[in-house]
Amino acid sequence: MKKNIIGLFCVAMLHAENYDALLELAINNNAQLQIAKSQEEQTRLQGQITTRLENPNVEFELSDFSNRRLLRENQIGARVGASQSLLLPWVKEDKKRVTQTQIEEQEQNFKLSKAEFIYRFNSLYLSYKEAVKKRDLQQEALEISQKIVSIARGRFEGGTVAKSELYQAQIEEQEILSELKALELEVLKRKNELLRLANVENSIEIEAEHQFFETSSSSTHPLLELREKKEEVAKAKLAVVSNTIDSIELFSEIEAEPDQDVFRIGVSLPMPIFNKKLEEKQLEKIELNNQKIARESEERALNLELEQLHKEMERAEHLKAQYEALEEEQKRLLELYQKGYSIAKVNILKLSNLKKSLLLTKEELLATRLSIEKNIVKINYLQGAYNE
Repeated sequence: MKKNIIGLFCVAMLHAENYDALLELAINNNAQLQIAKSQEEQTRLQGQITTRLENPNVEFELSDFSNRRLLRENQIGARVGASQSLLLPWVKEDKKRVTQTQIEEQEQNFKLSKAEFIYRFNSLYLSYKEAVKKRDLQQEALEISQKIVSIARGRFEGGTVAKSELYQAQIEEQEILSELKALELEVLKRKNELLRLANVENSIEIEAEHQFFETSSSSTHPLLELREKKEEVAKAKLAVVSNTIDSIELFSEIEAEPDQDVFRIGVSLPMPIFNKKLEEKQLEKIELNNQKIARESEERALNLELEQLHKEMERAEHLKAQYEALEEEQKRLLELYQKGYSIAKVNILKLSNLKKSLLLTKEELLATRLSIEKNIVKINYLQGAYNE
């Protein structure tokens, strides 16, 4: 029966989604990323609106040139005119530059959203992995306890230990079994959180063996790149409002009078007397300065956080090495005492304490390894590894 269960578990794991496949599925299923991607096209279309030609104006007029309408025939004339507003060529180029920088800003905003989503996904994956590893560690503790119970039962039946020692071993086994059930529930909760983020069915199995390593990416954090794009947008907008005159109006008309036909063509120029766009220029300068301040502040904060994380990583690596060495020593000692207990040379209390010490070391080692991976995920995010 036990072999059948193990066989079914192995078959299930063969069909489990690995990290890369699940991440790709999660990205493709994320509606917010799809919306962010579509905003690039919206920005492009909005930019075309700002530079397109206005509709021309057409005028039609009838005139009566008679002095005394009751004594002579009416003399009728007509006038047809048309006018067209035109953006000045350099203003049009400035507006096109604004549109281009805004499109680039939206592209970078999408990259930031994607990087934040991947970081969140990785954090939830690590939470799931932590729950799985704790459950596996508890399963290992259960196997050790079962072995101790088996030895205790054999010694009790042989009359070499009191029944209380057998009861003590069985109680510890039940306590570990109860904790194992709680950890299995925690695994299910963490798995469901991850699957909800990925927007996939709960029936999918997820492997928990993916390990994160620090990348050698030379990219910039997506938030800083977004700030740089916002600066470029502010500069482009400042160039637009620096044009005192945006457009001119061309007009032409034909006027038919009783004794002559008149053709006119001309241009209408705005006079920047009252509106010199001083306030608009000042607003854009303030926006540009604010973007510079925000970028510099965030850059300092990110560099400081990276420095702190690398220091934490260095200490955690030393701590991991110490726990690994301690774990090997405790394993050998526990095996030695298990053999001694089986031939009545060690009491169960000492054996139980050794087992607890080993498991505690394993828990601390697991926590240290996971903390290192969490730092790696954060470092990769800050260094722009997910800014693809």
